Amino acid sequence: MQRRNFLKGAALAAGSMAMMPSMASASMIKPAKGEKIPSGAVTLYFEFRIIEKFKDDMLLHVNKYVKTLHGKKGFLSLDLKNMVGDSTMVHNYPTALKGVLSSAYFDASKEGSMPLFYSLFIRFENYHDLMASNTTQWFAKVIAKYGILSKNYHEGVYKTVSAGDREHIYTSQSEIQKFLKNQKDKTTNRYLTVNNHVGIFTKDTAVFNKKSTSLLKVAQNTFRPAKGDFDYNPKFPVGIPGSYQNLHYRKAVSTEILQSAFSDGNDKTHYLFHGVWESLYDHENSHIDPRFRADVMKIFPYIVEGPVEPFYETIILDNNA
Repeated sequence: MQRRNFLKGAALAAGSMAMMPSMASASMIKPAKGEKIPSGAVTLYFEFRIIEKFKDDMLLHVNKYVKTLHGKKGFLSLDLKNMVGDSTMVHNYPTALKGVLSSAYFDASKEGSMPLFYSLFIRFENYHDLMASNTTQWFAKVIAKYGILSKNYHEGVYKTVSAGDREHIYTSQSEIQKFLKNQKDKTTNRYLTVNNHVGIFTKDTAVFNKKSTSLLKVAQNTFRPAKGDFDYNPKFPVGIPGSYQNLHYRKAVSTEILQSAFSDGNDKTHYLFHGVWESLYDHENSHIDPRFRADVMKIFPYIVEGPVEPFYETIILDNNA
């Protein structure tokens, strides 16, 4: 099979999965009977698809709405990300294939064989401010302009379980709110965003949150060459840039575990493991590290959907700091 066709096929398969639990399910923005609204900061998260000809109009609407959001109570930040590829390492592909899907979605969309995939994160101080902002209504009105494909989108409310950057790990509500208001990314630096989708049984959320926070700490604090490695260089205290030829990688720029605030009606809770890396190979090489793999195996028994781990590029980012 030609490489281009392989990428296209992989992108189609992964793309349909990456939108789970989304496209086939109802919006997860209000509590079902017996569920409580989350406390603290929340994220209104959308996954949607549009065809290329609508891209500029969509970006115009989002940029315009960012200005409106600055006048909304409790608004923290907004980031829009374009899906560009897929991780091979999360699927345990042979190491020789790492990075082969890095631009699979982007390549296919440019060919015209796939639409454009986007993720939109809009953060608020609390659930009440989010709902009072009428952002879900705004999005429904805008996306309705772009045809049947675009109307089939996912929206959900998520809460941040824990987060981290190269300085700290954030677990308290006040720390998380500060983190969400100061996203460590810029549209000009071309960082790689990873958005790993997994689902678990709702009964397991407490233990899963504890174990996934442990994994976040590993992902945020490990790098290669590390102290004790034969090739460690103190001039590179956060690691050496990864490449296809090596197993080096730098610490993640930031990591975040988001849990759906409400179940999907099937006793399942969905998660986004949201991370920002300086480069593709920093991310892929981190997944090869035995320290990372050991902690992944602690959460793997709880996962009943996924993992699916698309790559994104940040198109719009606004911190209301």
